[in-house]
This record gives sequence, structure tokens and C-alpha cells, in this order.
Amino acid sequence: MKARDIMCKHVQTVRPETELGELVRLLDARGVSGAPVIGPGGDLIGVVSRTDLMREPRVGSTVEAVMTPWTVSFEEDTEVAELARQMLAKNIHRVVITREGRLCGIVTPTDMLRAFLSVLDGK
Repeated sequence: MKARDIMCKHVQTVRPETELGELVRLLDARGVSGAPVIGPGGDLIGVVSRTDLMREPRVGSTVEAVMTPWTVSFEEDTEVAELARQMLAKNIHRVVITREGRLCGIVTPTDMLRAFLSVLDGK
């Protein structure tokens, strides 16, 4: 099983200049806990999560001020077992999936659990 088989393909992204209030509304509306941050040229420049917001509560600030300025990313043909190993080893909650260096999906622990259940169920 590959990353492309379990990743969420419709990824909510944000820009570094996004206000934190807007980010909170967006995360709540989408029911997600974080989002990749895309720079002006469309490049992936970081990830922002609810944890980042709790760690750095700044009223009126922007995503750029609280985001993690690096991301753990893997190509879409990476084996799911390798994703799991890296997520556990690095204690990370989401990995960005790329195709030829461009964002094409994201994998979270929920996606990993779904994959695990599909294997157990024989699907």
C-alpha cells in the first residue's frame, strides 16, 4: 500500500499572511487540525496546526508567525509502512505527500488508522 492509496487528496492550504482568526475558522469549518502553508510561488513553506496556535497565542498575528517552517514530505509512491515509521520516529501528526515536488495530498493518523482497518478487514 502506497501513500497515494490513503492520502487525503483535497488538502486545505493557507498562505503565510492568513490572519490567525481566519485560520481558526477555517480549521473548524473543515474539521481538520492543521494545514500546509503555501508561499507566493506556490511552494510548500511550512505547516500550521492547532498545536502551533496553542503554543504561540498571538492576537491579530498571522500564520507565518506561528507555523512550523518546515514539513516532512514524502513522494506519493512511498510505502505506508515507511510513513508510519517516520511519523512515530519523529512524533509528527501529518506528513505532506508530493508528486514531483508539488503538494498532492496529506496523511494524518486518521488516514493511517483507516489503512490499518482496511488491511484487517481484508479490503
